[in-house]
Amino acid sequence: MIHRVTCDKCGSISEYDDRSIWEGNREREEVECPVCGNIIGSVFTDLIPVARLISKG
Repeated sequence: MIHRVTCDKCGSISEYDDRSIWEGNREREEVECPVCGNIIGSVFTDLIPVARLISKG
């Protein structure tokens, strides 16, 4: 599922995917704003979530 969020530090709008490939090998991963590095989300996944910038704040 794609999540779209607004960074509360710089106001940039980003989106990230929270899907997993393997059910048994997941960990909690933090998602960083691609502009300022602020934590904008957290997902339980076996992948490394990467935020994609939609609009710079």
